[in-house]
This record gives sequence, C-alpha cells and structure tokens, in this order.
Amino acid sequence: MSTRHCVLPARAESVSAARRFVRDVAEDWRGRPERFATLLENLGIVVSELVTNALVHAYEAVLPGRTCDESDLISLCLVHEPCDTGDGEAGIERVLFAVADPSAASPVAPTPARAADGLWGLDESGRGMYLVEALADDWGWRRFRAPGAAEPSGKVVWALFELAC
Repeated sequence: MSTRHCVLPARAESVSAARRFVRDVAEDWRGRPERFATLLENLGIVVSELVTNALVHAYEAVLPGRTCDESDLISLCLVHEPCDTGDGEAGIERVLFAVADPSAASPVAPTPARAADGLWGLDESGRGMYLVEALADDWGWRRFRAPGAAEPSGKVVWALFELAC
C-alpha cells in the first residue's frame, strides 16, 4: 500500500494543484497505463469537486467575509492499494482520495428525492456530489475533533475507486 499526503493553501489555484498532485502520484504506481486511463479521468473530476467544495463551502462557512490567508489549508491524502491475488483469486485494486477541511458541516449528499423533485438543478450547490456518487465506487465523510477540542473541528470527505485485477 502506498499513501501520499499534500497540504495546499485555501485558494482557487489549489484545485488544479490537487489534480497535478494526483496525476504525479499516479505516475509512480500506474504500471499498465491503459488500465488507469478512465480511473484517472474520473479521479480528476472527483478531486476537483471535493477540493472545490472544501474551498467554497468549508472556508466560506468557517471564515465568512474573510479572505483566506497562508495559514488556511486543505489537506489531501491519496492511498493506492495494489492488487493482492496471493491465493489465486481475482483481486481488487483500490484508490482512495480524501480531503480534510475545517468545517464540520456535512456535504450535500445526493438523494433520490432531490433528483426526483426536478428542482435540484436549480440549487446553487449540491450537484457536484452527484458526480462523485456517479464516478466513485463509494464515498463518505466523517467529522473529526482536533486534539483537546470538545466539539468537531472539521471533516474528511473521501472517495473510493476500485479496479478488478
């Protein structure tokens, strides 16, 4: 298993920097590039969405009316679990991407009711998580507390991609 971390400033340019981070890390473990072509396209879209959400929703919610400075950061983690077919059975290769931000507010999750009412397309936010839902094999989120904090001080949103070996 390979895990890589990256910390980026809370600025718009960090969306493209996050995509570059994923692309550069993926070069280390691609092996057979044709296997990863679609995965990397889908992962790039999901990375862009999750980092954009952290910038737009987390930092605006935590820092309303304030311009982000150099101490405002977004933490990224990319985990690659290569195929393990030690017992001769078909295996699964996994790629997990996670973004940590300082807001404990939940992401706007896609629901059948929101899609069915026909109005979700008019919402100012929430549509991007439909992309995450459609492109990733699984996704989720979890609040966390900073050491010594009594209340949640942020969250991690993650997306999992799986490839048959």
